[in-house]
Amino acid sequence: MAAKRGRVVSRNQILDAVSEPGSEKNDRNVDFLINRIRRKLGDSATDPRFIATRYGEGYIWLEKPNAGSPAYDGAYIIIGPIRGLELLNGPGDFGSRLADRLARGLRSHLGDDQQIAIAPEFSADRLSGNNDPIASIELTFFREQDMTECVVSAKSTQTKQICFVRRFPLHDRDGIAIAETQVKELPSILLAKVWGAEAASATHHIPLPVAMHEAANGLDRTEVSWYENDAQLRRLREEHPDDPTLKFMYATHLHTKYVTLGRELFRKGEDNCKADEAEIERLVLETLDFVQTRPEYAVMAAKLLFFVDRGYKDLALELADNGLRSSTAIASSLAIVGQLRGFTGDIEAAVDNLRQAQRLSEEGSHFHIYVLVLLCQVFMATGRQQELAEVRHELYSASTIGAVFFEPLFSDPEKPSLRAKTVTLMLSRSRASAILKHLFYVSARLFLLEEHRENSLRTPINLLVRRFGRDIVPDEIRQSVPKLLR
Repeated sequence: MAAKRGRVVSRNQILDAVSEPGSEKNDRNVDFLINRIRRKLGDSATDPRFIATRYGEGYIWLEKPNAGSPAYDGAYIIIGPIRGLELLNGPGDFGSRLADRLARGLRSHLGDDQQIAIAPEFSADRLSGNNDPIASIELTFFREQDMTECVVSAKSTQTKQICFVRRFPLHDRDGIAIAETQVKELPSILLAKVWGAEAASATHHIPLPVAMHEAANGLDRTEVSWYENDAQLRRLREEHPDDPTLKFMYATHLHTKYVTLGRELFRKGEDNCKADEAEIERLVLETLDFVQTRPEYAVMAAKLLFFVDRGYKDLALELADNGLRSSTAIASSLAIVGQLRGFTGDIEAAVDNLRQAQRLSEEGSHFHIYVLVLLCQVFMATGRQQELAEVRHELYSASTIGAVFFEPLFSDPEKPSLRAKTVTLMLSRSRASAILKHLFYVSARLFLLEEHRENSLRTPINLLVRRFGRDIVPDEIRQSVPKLLR
């Protein structure tokens, strides 16, 4: 499109450009790709700066981006406004250097796609609401008696809440600069505070683990974002060891480790399931009084207690039902409760909950993909292949890597697809075993009915046994679904 500025590019032309031989082509794939590019660019379909829609024809890359957007548009964090520079000695160079030093420190902690902008005249009133920064960091310089001091405050641009404030002198009384030490410590603290505020505020709309992932801005950076979250949470918990929100977030974070990184952990033998389950159990029980005052947390607590599988299933289901009845975070609660009802065998209620959550999600978002995966799990467990095929197609349209990652799990067990067979042929023995352990640990073992556990595992076991032999199946899976291997 960029090579054909100002000219309409049809959907067919785009499909021919991005599709590989034998791929499934349809206009919906194009629309998804365009929407994803727009999100990356911070573009709007109704007020485009880069990509305009020509209805009935296709899309056009505008010859010149529309003017008027501020210099900080698309930045991840803004350093600004900067107030009181005129109070510093000279032309304010020291204050400017301090802002620059802070910006460099922040950049060193972030990925290449997360930009930091310095905007001394920044005003939240100028934000467009489209691709806005997640936070602004205000620097205020002032004099108190003979000392020049600085106040650093970070504010969420979405919630308008201040999540961090610190005041410190720039020099000691002999004129020796001491701000350098303060600035070295600030970037990691600021990012942790901003991350915590973003994750906490987002849970009103999406499940806590998804909110924590997105707070790390982890688009297509799942493994990186988990370790970033780990660093942020550890720093916050060091400062506030008794904070119930942080305790509960850490319990959720430990569960997410196995969902996002489980395959590699099992492959390398670095899983620590029993110890992590014990820590999840301890943290949830310690914060139970608190989470019951937050329905969206209560629903997640139910999922965690069900996951550790230590005699809490009845308590978990009671928590989930109570949380759903009083929650205003409807989409998030419906998704988690739907998954739990699928595990217990209440399939029609599970499907109804998940379908509603799907309709309430933004197409192509992490939450949308999350719900589609949960629906695939339920349909796979119950052997509802037609419905599974429909949802599987939606999942692959929404996630470019979904076809590779999920096809060996969700393909028809009797007639696995060519793609599922091809992916299986690419696996080493250690990765194949890790896939089975991961699937069993994060979902299959949690289905209470043996038939549902069998169906959940049938496709990958059929594929991998044909490839590697029966010994590829770990003992704990053999014990859980003995009929499947007869």
